Amino acid sequence: MNLNTNEDKTEQPTEHHIKKFQKKGKTRYSRELNSLLILISGMLGLWFLRDQIFVQFSQIMHNSFCFDKKTILLNEKNILFNLFLILKKILIIFFPFFLCLIITCVFPSILFSGIKFGFKSFQLNFKKINPLDGFKRIFSKKILIEFFKIVLKLLIITCIFLLYLKIFFNEIFLLNTKNIISASFCGWNFIVSFCFIIISGLIPVVLLDVIWQKWAYYKKIKMTRQEVKNDFKEQEGNPYVKMKIRQLMKLNLRKRMIIDVAKSDVVITNPIHYSVALKYDMYKMNAPKVVAKGVGDLAIKIQRVALKHKVPIISSPLLSRSLYRYSEIGHYIPGSLYKAVAEVLAWSWKVKKWRKEGGNFPQEPKDISIPSDLIYTGETKK
Repeated sequence: MNLNTNEDKTEQPTEHHIKKFQKKGKTRYSRELNSLLILISGMLGLWFLRDQIFVQFSQIMHNSFCFDKKTILLNEKNILFNLFLILKKILIIFFPFFLCLIITCVFPSILFSGIKFGFKSFQLNFKKINPLDGFKRIFSKKILIEFFKIVLKLLIITCIFLLYLKIFFNEIFLLNTKNIISASFCGWNFIVSFCFIIISGLIPVVLLDVIWQKWAYYKKIKMTRQEVKNDFKEQEGNPYVKMKIRQLMKLNLRKRMIIDVAKSDVVITNPIHYSVALKYDMYKMNAPKVVAKGVGDLAIKIQRVALKHKVPIISSPLLSRSLYRYSEIGHYIPGSLYKAVAEVLAWSWKVKKWRKEGGNFPQEPKDISIPSDLIYTGETKK
């Protein structure tokens, strides 16, 4: 909610704010541009299909006036059948033309005007049918601009029509002196050329409308400073919800860690306050990886899971604290600790062999050396 309604909208809109506007159906859509593209597409379609249209319509006209009176006029079914054939031919002739128009209606509006399809713009809004609001919209700035555009287009088309008629009046007047085919081709050329001149005359109006729509759109979606703050808060979400999400993520990570402890090769302990579980596969890994680590109650739980699944546990306070401080779960251990960890892993493999073959229990490695820069005294976490 905007707390200061009188505050000026001076801030640039955020991406989140623009997306919300687009979902509501509010875009920089220019109807004039879309109308111009439809006109151009339609005229080009008629121009390239002119020979086919002229030939097909000539055949239709010829077949319509040349018929057998007995079989056609006296039989109602034949009349309907011939009418159906004529309509079918017309549809076939104009199918590419209509297809071109449909494509022009849809795709340019999406590409150039930034239209996003949504259902919010189709929702029922009783404010739109309020007579008072409707009366205000009639005399709004937007309606006045639309009225000015219509008057300007009518003025341009009228001027072009009068000038074109003045220049080609004699040629148009003499069309009745030519045969049907020649007059038809000449008339077609006059119509098409006139339409293209009209379209050319409307291009400046369309350009002005595109610039105006873009300017009005960005002016409308500008934000106040308070709106920007509220938008960032909305994107960041409720702090309570975020805290709950973080708690769930930590809980899932802890569950995953406990599962991975059972698959580890060795657990290095403090022996009470710190526990770090390592795994190493010489054929798949470049170095040992930390699969779980914890302090306090979590450290105790890691040791219990290790005991349950017969994972070797070794007490090495300096190494366990260094691994806890300078390594991350799922990552390789620091290179400086390779030698110390190698001694521990060698012992764990001997323990696994002892469990299979028996004999004397392997002696734990003593005086495991830790580089001075990785010695971590740590703090006990309960």
